[in-house]
Amino acid sequence: MQNKGSVPKLTYRKTSAEIIKEAQSSLLAPNGARLVDTRRPITPNINNRRLFGNTYPSNARPPSAFNLKYLQYEMRALPCLEPINNNQSVLASSSSSSARVTVTNTNGEYLLNNVKKKIQRSSSIGTLNETASKTKLPALLEPPPLSLQTATSLDELVREPMPLQKGNSISLPTNKASTSQSDDQQTHPLKRKQPVSFDDTSTSSHANESSVKELTKNRLIRSNDLNPLIQSTTDTLLDMLKAYAGIKECSDETQTHLNMILVELYSRVKGTTKITNRGEILSALYGLVECSSPKILLAIARVVLGLNVSGSNLTGACKLVMSVARNEINDSLFIDSDVPELLVNALGRVNPTVEGEPEAAIYGYGAIRFLATANINTLSKKTEITEGKTIKVSKQKSLAYRLVKHGIIQLMIVHLQILNEYGSTHKLCGQPLHSLFQLSAALRVLSGSPIFAQIIKMKHSRASSIDEEDTHLEIAGKHLVRAAEICMDEIEVQTNIIRTLSILSEIESCCESLANDAGRLGILFGPIAFNYSASCSPEKVIGVISRLGYILGNIHARYDEARLDFYNNDAAMEYLLNTLEFFSNQRYDIKNSNGDSVMDVLIKLIRVIANMSVNAEVGYGLGLRHPLGVILLNILLEAKEIKSEEASELVLATLAALHNLSYYQSSDEINCNNPGSIIERMRDISSSLAQILNNGESLAKSEAARVLGNLTRNLTARQSFCSSNGLKILVKCLQSEDIELVTASCGVLVNLLGDWERRAPFKELNGIKILREILQKSALNEDWLLAAMCCQAFWNFLIDSNNVMETLGESQGDLLAGDLAEYLDEEKIFHGSTPDLVWEQFAHVATDLLERLQSCMSITNSPINSSDDEDLAAPTTQIENDSWGGKYKQWVKE
Repeated sequence: MQNKGSVPKLTYRKTSAEIIKEAQSSLLAPNGARLVDTRRPITPNINNRRLFGNTYPSNARPPSAFNLKYLQYEMRALPCLEPINNNQSVLASSSSSSARVTVTNTNGEYLLNNVKKKIQRSSSIGTLNETASKTKLPALLEPPPLSLQTATSLDELVREPMPLQKGNSISLPTNKASTSQSDDQQTHPLKRKQPVSFDDTSTSSHANESSVKELTKNRLIRSNDLNPLIQSTTDTLLDMLKAYAGIKECSDETQTHLNMILVELYSRVKGTTKITNRGEILSALYGLVECSSPKILLAIARVVLGLNVSGSNLTGACKLVMSVARNEINDSLFIDSDVPELLVNALGRVNPTVEGEPEAAIYGYGAIRFLATANINTLSKKTEITEGKTIKVSKQKSLAYRLVKHGIIQLMIVHLQILNEYGSTHKLCGQPLHSLFQLSAALRVLSGSPIFAQIIKMKHSRASSIDEEDTHLEIAGKHLVRAAEICMDEIEVQTNIIRTLSILSEIESCCESLANDAGRLGILFGPIAFNYSASCSPEKVIGVISRLGYILGNIHARYDEARLDFYNNDAAMEYLLNTLEFFSNQRYDIKNSNGDSVMDVLIKLIRVIANMSVNAEVGYGLGLRHPLGVILLNILLEAKEIKSEEASELVLATLAALHNLSYYQSSDEINCNNPGSIIERMRDISSSLAQILNNGESLAKSEAARVLGNLTRNLTARQSFCSSNGLKILVKCLQSEDIELVTASCGVLVNLLGDWERRAPFKELNGIKILREILQKSALNEDWLLAAMCCQAFWNFLIDSNNVMETLGESQGDLLAGDLAEYLDEEKIFHGSTPDLVWEQFAHVATDLLERLQSCMSITNSPINSSDDEDLAAPTTQIENDSWGGKYKQWVKE
């Protein structure tokens, strides 16, 4: 047979070892090596939504309050103001004017206070909006204090304004000498808030007290009625909004009224390509951005986005949406609104590399990042309230689903391409860098959304159209890898990008795409590995290295071609081993703010080595690679002394890597000239494994036994293991209740009993009886694989014995023969049914052993001089064969 080692092919009949190999190959992973899995690095959840996360990029803008400068409109220079005649209390210039107004309600709260702004008025509207003015009017007398009754009625007038009919106009009076009114009445600024209709023949008339009461009554009646709003002109709607300029706190009634106005205004601007009064609309919205109501702010942003604005106006709208979205209490407002779709459309007009536009991308993607988690947070809260009852969130109601279906993923890919092209010729810094940070964070949240995972699964189902559900998410992987390469000097941004890649590596289609870039991902270790002491401390790079290892571990667990390509990339392999060596020499208790530790980094990197070694060429080459043997040995020695869950996981990962690496090594490579390799340090590794087998945890013992099953094919490893009291430890493990440990230990025993000097000590330790009891238990549990291994151990124990019964002991020999005869009774075991395939493999081995025992028992416990016995007494040759957990030694005739 031809094995993975260098043993020449021999011609002989099928041996029992070959039979065991065939049985085991049908149960185990290909080639006997096993993939290693590990827990994913978790980014801690943040209770309060933040725009930039825990660590801000350099020169980052914190999420400050909304700045009024972002809403622009057409401005004109104000004309010179002439002194207003004292007898006119409600007239104003038809072109422009300004005022300073303070109105208090019954509780003394300010409704309108020092609101400053410039307004460009339409020639068709003559009403003056004093609350939006900036410049103090000249020649005004000090108004008298207001009484409680007056303030209350005026508050109602201000809060519920009645629009003027289109066509009415206001003109300045020409009679400057009129003194018919008292000074108090003439100069009272609040009198100007009363809506009065004028015509060409009576410009100086004003409403009496009864008219004011009637108008107030009409306003209150129609305050929340939609019909007057629909029938009103756009200019009238704008005047109604301007009457609320500067409002901060508002009642439910006022909020409802304002929202109805904004909804009606949005219905008129939506889909309109040419809007002549864009500046007036933005001017009217300008004074409402200080309102504390999220519903009103979202309605304002909706109108602004409906105008298809750009530049700083778009930045202001995105910032408004983000300010509302950052509070999870407002998620329901977005579910019942089309703002998510409007936001995606708006971001489609943004170029994140052009001056003035990246800020819109920063706050736009910040808002999307919050919206993508809306239903996740809502679902968790509802589950707590309903005491464990599952509440399903409709896919159509999910904001993440709506964003993805509206093309946000495709838009993100386009923006990634733009940023990468810009970064290839310019240093990516400032706002473009911040926009990349928020874009990658939003993409991470979307790709990790449960609703989005359902979309991926449904993409190729018959019930769903591929064109409808295809998200092209797999394309984003290679652009994110390129972005990570560009951001080598920006550790926070690079960490954020790699976190996104770690999520994508869990999606099969995305992981397949990333497999083509495995070598490029490995090269990312390089700059980090060479700049630890120069640029940053280990704490800052722990998160990057941990997630890079997780990504590569996922890739190498799935794609064999990626394992070979990565191994053949000399730079990537060198950087990986250098990084592993660096962290193996650090203190294992070092952690960063997110909880990532040095041990977590080592687990992820060792997992990469273990999964790469599943490939035969890679596993053989890495076993001879300097200084991998020293690194793994040092980690094993230090981690096994630490009593913690994470340290236990590190020990298991190291043992799994040693198992795969040792599987492809043969005995003739012990003299290799590679200091620090697995083969060169085989003696020390075997001794350390004996300690774990003696004092380690249950899982660690089983893994250590599997590794020893591979290593003890080599004479040096067997000698080192036994010199560490290994045989006594192994017999102790054979008496364990852990079936996995017993099975793996049987594999080691098969190799050890091939040496004649191990047989007598084994018998002295009562090993014959223990091994026979294991055979009985395995047969009783129908574990025919373990039963076959027990028969193989007995065969090696008796391989060169001239008196089998004397070697076993007469009583043990009789009992063993009786057990084998019982377990080979096909009718009794299967009751006429078709025998199990694994049992048939066991039967071949057990039959040979039973024949050997019966032949020695037939003539006074002496071997019969037959042709077969002559063959058995002939010189033996040691060959190697595959078995459970690795390759075990078998002695056969030549």
